[in-house]
Order: sequence, then structure tokens, then C-alpha cells
Amino acid sequence: MSVKISFTLIIGILFFSCSKPDKLNKNINLKFEDFDKKETLSGKKYSYDSILNPRKILIKNDMLIVSTDGTGNLVHFIGVEEMEYIQSKGVQGDGPGEINSIIWELDQGFKEDTFWAYDLNSKVIHEYELGTNFQKSIRSIKQKQDWFLGFSVHVTAPNKFISNVTSDSYKFGIFDSLGNRTGSFGPWSLTKEVDENAGYLLLGLNQGSIEYNSKNQILAYARGRYELIEISNIENGKSVSIFGPKKYEVKYEVFDSNGYPSANVDPSIPRGYSDVFVGNESIFAVYIGKTKASISTSGETSRTIFEFDLNGKPIGHYEVNIPIRSIAVDELKRKIYAITEDKDPGLAVFEY
Repeated sequence: MSVKISFTLIIGILFFSCSKPDKLNKNINLKFEDFDKKETLSGKKYSYDSILNPRKILIKNDMLIVSTDGTGNLVHFIGVEEMEYIQSKGVQGDGPGEINSIIWELDQGFKEDTFWAYDLNSKVIHEYELGTNFQKSIRSIKQKQDWFLGFSVHVTAPNKFISNVTSDSYKFGIFDSLGNRTGSFGPWSLTKEVDENAGYLLLGLNQGSIEYNSKNQILAYARGRYELIEISNIENGKSVSIFGPKKYEVKYEVFDSNGYPSANVDPSIPRGYSDVFVGNESIFAVYIGKTKASISTSGETSRTIFEFDLNGKPIGHYEVNIPIRSIAVDELKRKIYAITEDKDPGLAVFEY
């Protein structure tokens, strides 16, 4: 299939499928004035000598779990009460239970006393214990067979995982621990099958943050290259797509990348979201809304957090006094924990 035909096909799939929802799908055209409340939050920043280049953050059992890029142990634990450093895990190396490269995602999993860390480069997901001093993972699962084409991993049940997949007619595949595909979720098109090339291009265009909550079966998929959040219930198949709050046409050029179609998004297009968090009652997303040039000039990506209910209804628009990149939220204590994006990245706590 030529690049020109691919471009025309993808435009049709991307916008036809989004604009023609079926009975299980709903679209919301978000506006800034749709939020019930708008607040400015002043946070407190914490820095730790042991935490350099923090990347992702997770909250579980009154602990913050922070992943880092670099060398040494790649997972760090902070107690939420006093924000004190507790310990590190995630030994980097080639041995059993060790992480070969970096942690791409953190996932709460379904057990109360463990969590998971995903090494995208090595295609391995690691399970770690909470409340012990053992620094290596207690279980490591390699992505095999059809699962190898997954580019995110979240645990939905014992030995059951959902992954964003490439070169596919669906956004997500469901797999067992042996790599067998047992299901699919979120078709790119409601009217036609998407071929391998189109699926490859669509995944590239729709890069973004993915978060899953196993307690309510809610999956959130927030795009980084343009403004779209999808909130889906993988149990009943219902989904809501939230477009906006800025209104613009997504423009991009398709080019050949080692035999596969890829896309360069117009640099004048504002970016979408840098992170998303799925709570038990609400969805929180770090909104960018800036062009690449604006981000480069300002030296920061975001100071904005949006809150939605689980059905996509806008609730809160929060502006924070510290630039941030990713978040975790304690809904009971009404605290947002964030990784800061400044000269000395650390953690910040905001009450909302």
C-alpha cells in the first residue's frame, strides 16, 4: 500500500470512527468552562539524594513508588505520611529478577501486597513485593508470541494482561502469561478491519499514557501528540472519548520508516496529555496544551491537571505552582503526588 493511500485511509479511520460512536461509545467535546471548579494549588516539593531522574509514580498501601531512569536500583519507596525515604528495589542487571534497561510503566496489579513494573525494551514485566527488604522481583514474565507486539502492560486478573498493540485492528490485546492472545479491546474502526500498516501508523499517532484500575475495570488512554482521552470499562465495553478543550485539526505527514508508514504531527499542533491516573472515583490527567516550541521556550511541559468522573464528566481544573510531568492521587486524603519537571526533579504534594 502506498504512502498516499495509507494517509487517506488513516484520516478516514481516525476521524470517522471517532465521530460515529455506537451505542457503547460516547463523545464529549470538552471546553474549559465545562469544569465545575477551577482552583490554583500551591504544593510542597521534596527532594531525595537517592532519587535521580524520576519517571513514573504510583501510590499503594500508604507508600509512593517512584521509578527512575539511570543506573542502580530503579524503584524507590516514600512513606506518604512524613514523605520520608524508606528503601529501594528494582536491581538493574541481567540476572534473575533484575531489570535489564528502564521502567516504562508501573501498575498496581490486583494483589494487596505487590505491584508491577514494565521494562518495555526487554519486553518483561516484573512483580515486586511491598513491605519486604527483598530488592529483586519475585516474578518476571517475558512477552512471547503474539504478546511481543504489545507496547504497554497492565494486569487485569491472575495471569491476565491488557496491552496496547501495534500493527493491529484493535488498540488493545488481552493475553495470558504464556503470550496467548485471548481477546481484543477498542477497535480502531467501527466499520472495517484495519490492516497491518494502518494499525502501525495509528499506534504511532496515538502514543500516550495508559492507566488501568483493576478494582473498577476502568482503562484510561491519554494521547500525548494531540488532545484526546478515552475512558473505557473493559468489563462492559463502554467507552467515552473526550476531545478538547482546544479546537484544532490534527494535521500530520506520513513518511516511510524502514518499510512502515509513520507520521510527523504538525509542530503547530498543541500537545495533549503527559500522564493519566485512574482512581476509584475519578480520572486525573496532566494536560499540556502547548506546542513543542512553547515547551522548549518555557522549559516545562505542564502546570495543569484535569479531573473527570468515571463517565468522563469534567469536575476540576487545577493549576499548580510547580511544573509537573506525572501524578498519583490519594482520593480519600485529597492529595495529588507529582513528579516535578524542573532543574532538580523531585516530588511535590498538592491538596485539592
